[in-house]
Amino acid sequence: MNLGTAMHAFLAMQSLRLKLLDNRAKTYGPLILSGSPTVAELLACVGYSHIVVDMEHSPSDLETVTSVLRAIDATSRGKNPVDNFPIVRVPSHNDVAMTKRILDVLRTPGGIMFPMIENAEQAKAAVASTRYPPHYENGIRGCAYPFVRASQYGKNTQYFDNDSNQDLLTIVQVESEEAIENISEIGMVEGVDVIFLGPFDISCSINEVGNFENDGNVMKLLKHAEHLVRETSAKKKIEIGTELILGGFKSPGRDLQEMFSDGVGYRFVCGSVDLGLLQNAAAADFEAGENAMSCNEVKNTRE
Repeated sequence: MNLGTAMHAFLAMQSLRLKLLDNRAKTYGPLILSGSPTVAELLACVGYSHIVVDMEHSPSDLETVTSVLRAIDATSRGKNPVDNFPIVRVPSHNDVAMTKRILDVLRTPGGIMFPMIENAEQAKAAVASTRYPPHYENGIRGCAYPFVRASQYGKNTQYFDNDSNQDLLTIVQVESEEAIENISEIGMVEGVDVIFLGPFDISCSINEVGNFENDGNVMKLLKHAEHLVRETSAKKKIEIGTELILGGFKSPGRDLQEMFSDGVGYRFVCGSVDLGLLQNAAAADFEAGENAMSCNEVKNTRE
C-alpha cells in the first residue's frame, strides 16, 4: 500500500468531526425535510459526505428519524459502500429531553445541530445536553448507553468514554442579527465545533426576508458574520488548541466555489433540500411533457 492509499484509508476511518478539525476537510450535503427513509437512502447513495436530518421544520418524529438514520447507515454496506455522516437538527435548542432521545438513536460518527442559538449561555447549555457528566463540566445527558442504538445496544464498549465525545460533531446555528454580534462569545464555548449561519432567518431578523442582493444589507451582515467566525476560530486555536468551523446554508445566488474558497472559509455547507430537489425535477419533467404535447398539437393543426 503506497502512502497516498494509506492516507486515504486513514481518513476514511475518521469521523466527520476529526476530518474537519484535524485535517481541515470540507463537506457538502443536503437537508432532509421529507422524513422519507427511501429519499434519505437514495441521497446517501449519491455520495454526499454529510446529510442533515431535520426535526425543526419537518413533520418527522423520533421514530421517523430513527428510520431515516437506519436508511443512511445502510449505505455503508454492500459492494459500493458510501462514507457519509448523518447530522440531526433538533426541534429546539433547549429541549434537553428530546436531545437525549435523539442522541440515543444516533450512531456515531455523526453530529447534532441546535437551531436559534443567540448567546454563549445557550451554546453552553446545548453542549452540556450532549455530554455525559464525567466528560464535560455541567454535562447533563442522561445515561442509558448500554441499551440504546447509539452504542449498538452496548456492543460498542468505547461509546461512553470516547465515541460520544470524540466522534460527535456539535453544531450551533446563528440565525439573527443579535446572535451574529455574539459570535465571538458563542464560538469560544468549549464543545462548539461549528457555527452554522442560517441566511433566511438572518434576513428575516432585519426585516429583509429573502433579499440576497450582493450589495444588500443581508449579504453585508452575512459577510460580517463570516469574518467574526474566522476571527474567533483563530483565537480559539491559540487559546484552546482547536479550530472553529464556519458552516451554513447556501443562500440563493451564492456561488459555492466562493463559499469554499480560503478567503471566505466555509468548510460545512448545505446546498439543497430534498423536497426542493424533487420539486425542481418534477417541474422540469412537467414542463418537458407540456412542451412535447403542445408541439404535437401544433403539428396536428398544421396537417
